[in-house]
Order: sequence, then C-alpha cells, then structure tokens
Amino acid sequence: MDINDEAKSKMEIINIPPIISTYRQALRTFDDKFKSEFPTNLNKLKSMMDGLRADDLGFDKSFTEPSTWNKPNKAPCTYIEVFQNNKVNMSIFVLKPGFRMPLHDHPHMHGLLKVISGAVRIRSFTEFPLKEAADLIDFKTRAKHEAARLAQGVHKRRKLFAQISQNNICRENSATCILTPTISNYHEIEALELPAAFFDILAPPYDTFVEGVGPRRCRYYYINNEVSTNVVELHETSAPECFFCDQAPYLGPILS
Repeated sequence: MDINDEAKSKMEIINIPPIISTYRQALRTFDDKFKSEFPTNLNKLKSMMDGLRADDLGFDKSFTEPSTWNKPNKAPCTYIEVFQNNKVNMSIFVLKPGFRMPLHDHPHMHGLLKVISGAVRIRSFTEFPLKEAADLIDFKTRAKHEAARLAQGVHKRRKLFAQISQNNICRENSATCILTPTISNYHEIEALELPAAFFDILAPPYDTFVEGVGPRRCRYYYINNEVSTNVVELHETSAPECFFCDQAPYLGPILS
C-alpha cells in the first residue's frame, strides 16, 4: 500500500459515521462467538451510545414541533426501525409531550436506551427477591409461592414485588441507561413538556424464542401497592388502549 492509499484508508476509518460504529459494536456485543468478551463489549457499546446525537441517526426534526402531534388521529408514539435481526433490535421511539410509555418488561433481554431529543423520566424496577422483608409483608414467602405457581404451569397474570432501581430525568446529554435480564428489567418512560425521542437497542428482540419459556412477549404492569419508599407490588395487565404507535422511516446512514 502506498502512502496515498494508506492515508485514504485511515481517513475512511476516521469518517465512519457514529451510528455505523455503534451498529457494528452491537452485532459483536450480542454475538455468541464473543460471549467471553461480553462485559468489555457491552461497556464499549454503552460508551459509543453515550456520544450519539439526533443528527447521527438522521432524526427528523419535525417530530420536535408541537404541530406534528396536534394532527388528527396522530398516534402518541412513533416507532422507527433502524435495524433488526434475530440477535438485535435497534430502533427509535418518539413520544408525544406528556405521554407515558406504560410499564412493561423485557424478558431475558439486555437493553440500552439513549435519549437523543427532549427529556424523559425513566422509572425502572428490579424484580424481587429482596434480601429482607419490608414492612409487615413476608416477601420471601410470597416470592417462593409465585415461583412455585409459575413452575406448575399456572399461567395467570403475574404478580411480583420489585425495587425501584432508577427514577431519573434523562436528556440528550445524559448517559445511556442499561437494563439486564435481572436488573431494571421493568420500566416506564414519560416524555416531559416537549416531544422526546430515544434510541433503543434490545437483545434479543421481542418474539425471539427462549428455551423452556417460549417466545419473548412484552407484558404490561401496573403498581398495585406501594409497600415502602422503594418497594412496590406489580400486577400484570392488558396492553393499555392509550398505547399505540405509528411508524416512520429511518433516515440515517445505511448500516453495513
């Protein structure tokens, strides 16, 4: 390789759009071939997402205008698919001002969420068991009962206890939020006074198969009881009628 070719090669590396670098890192992070490197790769992916901005994803700025959300029959949430295969789903969600994406779960999944426009309040929960009981309720006994019920194939709507693991306002300059199969796996997201958008990576995607469990289904919950300042009882419920999405095309760099 001569000097000019070498310089060109270096320039191409430098000029790789951030979303393409993030996409490539996501594929590596959640590829079973690199399972031994997972913690390192996940941290690297989070670091890349921390630096993402709306322009990196070709975000349509018309979504930031109130007039967009005042149109008749406009859905309160717009979904933009960036990429999906059987390992990773990458997408953008745009929320109407004041709209709250209902409390839902992410079964056996990792997730990363980066706000790219506006501000959202994210309240996340981590499922029981706790290390000790709170107030007068014996959480350990209740948790064992719930586990036994599910093991016997009694597939009624779930009830569980959870700790509040996050209750923060996140903005464009905030760090990426992470959920794991066991930590902060339940959350609700509320746009504040302006429209808000966030870039989301989930792995594996919803509907992919879980051995011994079946397809991953998104389930919705409500808080039935606030046991203490940071412990709640969640009950599964039907998908709220107020939550529906329309779709818009991804306008950012082609991922390859």
